[in-house]
Amino acid sequence: MKRTRGRGRTAVALALVLAVLGMLAAKCPGDKVAVRAVARGVMSAAPFFVRLGTDIAIGVAMDYIAGEMGGGAPGLYGGTRDAGRCDKAKLVEFLGKPENRGKAQEWAEVAGLDDVGQIKGYVKKLTPVLLRADTLVRNHDFKKGRAKAFDALLEAGIAVLVDQLGRPAVQCSCGNPLASFEDDIDAADVEFDDRNRKWPSYDSKKVAKVKAAPEEDRVEVFQLVDLENPDSGLARDAGSDGTEDEILPVAPTPTGPSVTPTDSPTPTPTPSAETVAVPDVRGQPLADAQLALEAQGFQVTTTEEVTGTAAPGTVVAQSPEAGTEAPADSLVMLTVESGGTVTPDPTGDIGGGDGGGESGGTGEDGADAGAVDSGGLFGGTAYGG
Repeated sequence: MKRTRGRGRTAVALALVLAVLGMLAAKCPGDKVAVRAVARGVMSAAPFFVRLGTDIAIGVAMDYIAGEMGGGAPGLYGGTRDAGRCDKAKLVEFLGKPENRGKAQEWAEVAGLDDVGQIKGYVKKLTPVLLRADTLVRNHDFKKGRAKAFDALLEAGIAVLVDQLGRPAVQCSCGNPLASFEDDIDAADVEFDDRNRKWPSYDSKKVAKVKAAPEEDRVEVFQLVDLENPDSGLARDAGSDGTEDEILPVAPTPTGPSVTPTDSPTPTPTPSAETVAVPDVRGQPLADAQLALEAQGFQVTTTEEVTGTAAPGTVVAQSPEAGTEAPADSLVMLTVESGGTVTPDPTGDIGGGDGGGESGGTGEDGADAGAVDSGGLFGGTAYGG
């Protein structure tokens, strides 16, 4: 009779070892989760798309939102009457091109879709908004032909598309698909780096994450704070682009059990109508220009243009013009030199390795792909995403 005692003991020992390793690897209460800071106005190092939308410095419109918030909460998000904040049609067009099918498949999988044919209908139902709080999400870069997930903290002012349950679904500046942050807020260990320097308003106690609205109570109308006039609001139909918003005379305020008053920061008072001379920031790198303007209380938004007169990421024009007297909390539009070229590699990443941006495009898409991955190209601070 063949003996198997030794083999059996080995199997039992191996099982015990694996069990112990599993226990050691299991997440215990109180464990921290690495979270990558993603600053407003800066491209991801490996985006799904380039220039889908723009972020905005929200200034006084950022107030007491913190903790776990319901996706349909009035005032959770902000908005402007500007459809350009997030171009849904451009995203659908890009993902629908044969040369981008690999990206589309990864994008659809993250979004929970059965196939790429469902992308158009899914995106049609998404709504462009702007975050009013530093918000935890599950983000996804596109690296080496695959969607690579990472937990992220998106800075307030970042433009996103939200689904009908109110959850952030797409980061507009780069087209990256988003999902819910699965851990407790207290578990988040936010990591800043050279490309993601700590922004001035960051406070670890003023971080939010979004809880999906109940399936049976899908959001039909988002009540947003008007970021151009924070005392008023906007009623935005789900799936619309923001060009036909109804103006609300009073800014909506988040209410309900999702708001914890003891953890909430005190609302920032709206500045007076005192005017300030707009500083001249032409010729400056966008990061420096924004710091100079925000130091005077201005909000900043950007647009891009290829002029060939300055280095990429440099401010070439501003509105209002330098020296103009304007309310301290008003918007200043900066025109930033785009320019720059990069060559896609066969893996689908730009620049090789884990860096890069949009790939596979030619002609107009090639121009998008050529947008350099430099900090601050899209408004906001020159941190990284």
